[in-house]
Amino acid sequence: MSFANVSPSRVDVKSWLERPLPTISSVTGWVVATVVFLGVTAWIGGPVEGDAALSVFSTWAIAHGHIACAYSSVGMNSLPTLVRPVSFIPPLYPLLSAGVLLVVHSTYNVPFPTAAQLGNHCMTSTAAMYHWAGLSHAIIPTIRISYLTWFALMGGTVALLRAAGRGRQRWELATLLFLAVAAPVSESLTEYFHPQDILALGLALGSLACALRGRWAWAGILIGLAFTSNQFALLFAGPMIVLAPRQWKIMFAATAAAVVTVISVPVIILTSGDAFKATVLGSGFTPAKGGGTVLSETDLRGAVLFTIARVIPIVFAMALAWWAKRRLADKVLQPIPVLSIIATALALRLVFEFSLYGYFFLGVTTMLVLMDVIAGRVRGHELTWLALVTVLFDPFPWGFNSNGQSWGLAAREWLPNVFLIAAAVIILADLVRHRVRWYVVAAGTFVGVTLVKWPWNHEALRQHLPTWIMQLVLVPIALWLSTVPLLEVIRQHRDSNSLQEVSSAAQ
Repeated sequence: MSFANVSPSRVDVKSWLERPLPTISSVTGWVVATVVFLGVTAWIGGPVEGDAALSVFSTWAIAHGHIACAYSSVGMNSLPTLVRPVSFIPPLYPLLSAGVLLVVHSTYNVPFPTAAQLGNHCMTSTAAMYHWAGLSHAIIPTIRISYLTWFALMGGTVALLRAAGRGRQRWELATLLFLAVAAPVSESLTEYFHPQDILALGLALGSLACALRGRWAWAGILIGLAFTSNQFALLFAGPMIVLAPRQWKIMFAATAAAVVTVISVPVIILTSGDAFKATVLGSGFTPAKGGGTVLSETDLRGAVLFTIARVIPIVFAMALAWWAKRRLADKVLQPIPVLSIIATALALRLVFEFSLYGYFFLGVTTMLVLMDVIAGRVRGHELTWLALVTVLFDPFPWGFNSNGQSWGLAAREWLPNVFLIAAAVIILADLVRHRVRWYVVAAGTFVGVTLVKWPWNHEALRQHLPTWIMQLVLVPIALWLSTVPLLEVIRQHRDSNSLQEVSSAAQ
């Protein structure tokens, strides 16, 4: 970052953030960030029961020694619609959460259904577990285990920052605090129950940290673990195998495959194959009707939809990694190019999604934040974009949600107004300094026109935008924020080579 035209106050802030942190201060910062994450998430409403059915039945069956019934979908139509496990998640999170339940015995106040009650070949297992959960009030302690996934995200973040040279500085604490309050992080628990996303992201960040240190075997182990939590880990693994040095490609792929095999195959065998689909596809390919995105408006189905939504983003990300490696050679393994490629991969997923929710922005938001921190800067474009994501995908539960808050509706209605007021204050302050940040003007205008309730708008709720409009506004910006750092590095590398050639010719 050049400081030729930067105000002294900004230089002072950057210098303050770059000050080293003693070990005791780092640990204290981790504790503070954890408390902030737990406090903010609990204040918002805590983990929601929506989509909890994708994991809690597996967790309960494993915790009580009936792993054969952990992925049974037989008889689920007898359950109320809202609690039917229409799909399941990969095995890592259910295994870990089951381990926690086993240790704390938090659901043993009512006897768990016997093998006979679960039925031959688990024919009545879901109904029996649902009835037991109602008597034992098991759902709340089970979903609260999801708070522990923060430690995976925090660990992966710290590992990556330290591998990139930004660890053990105040940047580390600032990053953790920012992620602790970022809406896409908490929404993985409060909008819909998807703790496996946070767990997978933390493990994938740890894999990137190992790759930056040249420890490709450990990188493979961690990315394999991430895959067994959520298959979006392939958006990390695809570019990483392209970027890996030739002598480490096989090791990276082999260790990843070994971890997936060790964790997934026993579960598949013990469940008589019921866990296979969850292990390969997870819960991420169950297109809901009316998904609202550009792709969902095409009404594509089956293999074509799967190819476009899941395969193409990985292929494009690998092609980008190959292109960058051709231009940067070994320098492509420096932190900024690697993070830019992965951030672009995660943004590409949003381009081809058939449904879109706030927690879908978890990965790209985290990567953008980490990329800016490692570069030693904070882009105003990025902060404005993240604020826009927060406003468009309201993070406050309300209404009939299991974690709905009495003030949630008022917060939903006032959030666009708060955004517009903040934008107006920034614009006025900039005018005093004889400058204009047009991205703030554009964001404020968009929110003011589309979301704010003006005096002549007397609807009960704020105006609702179609999902495809929000996608067309947010996702291209995410792509731009993700790819610009890589393009800057490539341009600087090209200019440096040109200068060296000119210097050599002159000599």
